[in-house]
Amino acid sequence: MQSCFTNIVWLLYFLCITFSGYLSGKGCTNLVAGFSSFTRQTREIIITDAVRRIRRDGYPVEKHNVQTKDGYILTLHRIPYLHPIQKTVLRRPVVFLLAGIYASSDAWLLNGQENSLPYLLSKSGFDVWLGNNRGNIYCRRNIWYNTTDREFWDFSWHEMSVYDMPATIEYIIKKTGEPKMHFVGISQGGTVFLVLNSMLPQYNAVFKTATLLAPVAYVSNTKGSLAKVFGPILGTRNYISKLLEGVEMVSTNKIVKQFLSMACLENERPSVCVSRLWPAVGYDTEHLNKTLLPDIMANFPVGGSFKQIMHYFQGYVSTKFRQYDYGPEKNWLMYQQLEPPEYCMELVTVPITIYYAENDYIVSVEDIWKLMLRLRSLHAIYKLPWKRWNHFDFICGLGVREFIFDKIVKSLITYEYN
Repeated sequence: MQSCFTNIVWLLYFLCITFSGYLSGKGCTNLVAGFSSFTRQTREIIITDAVRRIRRDGYPVEKHNVQTKDGYILTLHRIPYLHPIQKTVLRRPVVFLLAGIYASSDAWLLNGQENSLPYLLSKSGFDVWLGNNRGNIYCRRNIWYNTTDREFWDFSWHEMSVYDMPATIEYIIKKTGEPKMHFVGISQGGTVFLVLNSMLPQYNAVFKTATLLAPVAYVSNTKGSLAKVFGPILGTRNYISKLLEGVEMVSTNKIVKQFLSMACLENERPSVCVSRLWPAVGYDTEHLNKTLLPDIMANFPVGGSFKQIMHYFQGYVSTKFRQYDYGPEKNWLMYQQLEPPEYCMELVTVPITIYYAENDYIVSVEDIWKLMLRLRSLHAIYKLPWKRWNHFDFICGLGVREFIFDKIVKSLITYEYN
């Protein structure tokens, strides 16, 4: 009974935060307060505080702010490599990590000090930088707009690629003195990397290697129910999609995240709790590390725009990987053509390693192969051996260290020192 009731409350609250652009944050908060007595969670959950989490796990950490050309202030988290005695920062090869849609740098840290990729890289002698995109909980400032302005939320992952990435990369190079770096991205992180190097091909020279975990580019064969249900509506030009272009997708209020983490009750079956992630991860969650569910619920989603997911929906409808479709008239003003131009994957020259899975709910095998056939610089391709390995498993799956993270670390060490 309590689990059923919690699911109903969670659904109501999800609708509340989804349309937070139209509803007051106070209304959502009151909903949480009214029902919080029905949930309990004694485990310590760190909610969107990467600095605190990294320090708790025993690693040094720095926080850096970067300003983009269009005025957004981005927060980067760095795990520097320190001299073992003097504790001064040493110059080491740089690795830049970028998480997926509506996620943040915290996503890379959820597996704890023994199994999280940033810590494995740090222990292996790398200078680790964790990126964050505009709109998430760490990047809610703009020098011209407030978060209550529609203009603030009028962005997709295209703007992340051509504004956020250059600003971040140039800052890291200046700060570290290292002219090149390695890149690791998951899901939308892969999208952003591919768009950057196709739109601004000069940045290919900045990357030594790129490792893309379940990169999202082509999505016409996705199994995701969100795309199948909402794609035909939000992936085309109409009144609704135009209205949502300047709207925040999900709330980043910490009370919201606390509620979502408490939704996984101590006496509740993991299968009940994981059902709340089905819209994002799919129904096959056999390999998901369910002990991390409270942390996952507390740190995903953590903010972004409707335009991000609508850009993917456009790809679902058009079957193409291309720039945002504003309709014929505005397309002509933006691109000097009636339809948006496709991203030229042939311009991406960085050596790329791709990890994918047969049962990925978001990125189908067909769409992965469609992408790979256009890339001219594929270094390696790894297909996960399990039939039920899903999209979220690439970061929080059982055995993710052994079958993905350790391979990434070994590959980068081989590149640097052999």
